[in-house]
Amino acid sequence: MGVSSNLCLMKMIETVVEKVIPKSAEGSDFVQIASMFVVSIGAFSTGALFTWLSPAIPHLIRNTSYIGQISIEEASYLSMLPGVSMIVSSFLITSAMKHIGRKPIIWFMALPQALSWILTGEAKSITPIYIARILNGIGEGIMFSTVMAYVGEILTPAVRGKWGNVVTCSMGLGQLSMAALSASVDIVTAAYIHLFAPLLQILLVPFLPESPHYLLKKGERENAKVALMRLRWKTDVDCELSAMSESIERQRSEAGSFKDLFWIPANRRALLLVLGLRTFQQLSGITAFVIYAQYIFELSGARSVSEEVSTIIVFASLFLFSMVCLPIVGKYSRRLMLTASSAGCAISLLINVFHFYILEETEVDVSDTSWTPLLAMVCYIAFYSVGLLFLPTLMTGELFALSIKNHGMLVSNVYLALTTIAVPKILQLLLSNFSMYATFIFFTASCLVSTIFCWFCVPETKGKTLEEIQQLLNKTK
Repeated sequence: MGVSSNLCLMKMIETVVEKVIPKSAEGSDFVQIASMFVVSIGAFSTGALFTWLSPAIPHLIRNTSYIGQISIEEASYLSMLPGVSMIVSSFLITSAMKHIGRKPIIWFMALPQALSWILTGEAKSITPIYIARILNGIGEGIMFSTVMAYVGEILTPAVRGKWGNVVTCSMGLGQLSMAALSASVDIVTAAYIHLFAPLLQILLVPFLPESPHYLLKKGERENAKVALMRLRWKTDVDCELSAMSESIERQRSEAGSFKDLFWIPANRRALLLVLGLRTFQQLSGITAFVIYAQYIFELSGARSVSEEVSTIIVFASLFLFSMVCLPIVGKYSRRLMLTASSAGCAISLLINVFHFYILEETEVDVSDTSWTPLLAMVCYIAFYSVGLLFLPTLMTGELFALSIKNHGMLVSNVYLALTTIAVPKILQLLLSNFSMYATFIFFTASCLVSTIFCWFCVPETKGKTLEEIQQLLNKTK
């Protein structure tokens, strides 16, 4: 009853829209763009849920929160649990994508995200918040697998070039929204306010077209044609549908085994490069700094700018720099941009090393320069955005051969989740056992090693076809 009613409502809406914007042979992009914005609601929630920890951790540790005081050790598990559940759920999500499609999973994504906000708001102890973080990880798993797959499958290259950054920018907007709200309301109210996003997603996702790629793989050619006509808003999609069908058949015939990922030298080199890039992307400290941003600014003793305002500035910088840099980073040398990004991050973090060393180990009054950590973090984010933010993901798609791309992406995503678990824990251990300047020395050294790795080990893939990249990997000794 519910499904048939939904189909009838979709047909009615499509009929009304078609009277205003008739389908034509040329087509229109508005359905693709609208679909992008609908799935980006989940990305907004993902960013907000991730960032909730930044204002929450200082309150939880100081015993000024609604559940009482917790230790920094207990707080560290809040950042680890999403990564664990993301890894566990990713295998189930991958299997579900093959059997029930993309659209139902994207709709389901809103449920753990909504429950996460509700549990966070209603918690009387740390346990419900732990459960909320586990549910958050399930949402992240869907975000980085199903949503990204759906976006890649429904968009034309022209639309992808103009609007493909909407999902990433929505995550940044969610982060900024949480940071800004938490400066003016308590962390419980901020959680309830952001509950609107998953509820809106539950209402809107049923009206999305299913991925034509998935429908073709299931042998539902007519349904795939209807979905493609709706997405392209065209009267004739036979040529594109035939090309899509041929591409799917070719991928099936060329599919490699999991063993090929490790056994064939070129595939193994690609995997090592991808894992290396992911390692240095995370060891630059970005995930840890995002989670512990407000806590770090609180420890810095800044007086000229409050820790809440400093956190907002950091997330605003991350959002703005990501929007500015995303369209341009792919236009220049991959190796050069990664090297420059790593070196710039190292220099920015080194400034904080000197600042905190003077603050902690000398009698010099640094109150007049207490804004230095904030300036250094903004510079760090600027340099991070020009290379390490986007290029590891971009090169993951470039380095793996088509025959083993699915296997390579799975290993890469699981490894990324493991590093997002480990790096915040490393930061927590450093903060608990060493001085602040020693903590920044660790991440500065990581960025310096990343600079060497990117310059001497990363091949240049800019302007090369997938076949040329594979030839390059085969020649590498």
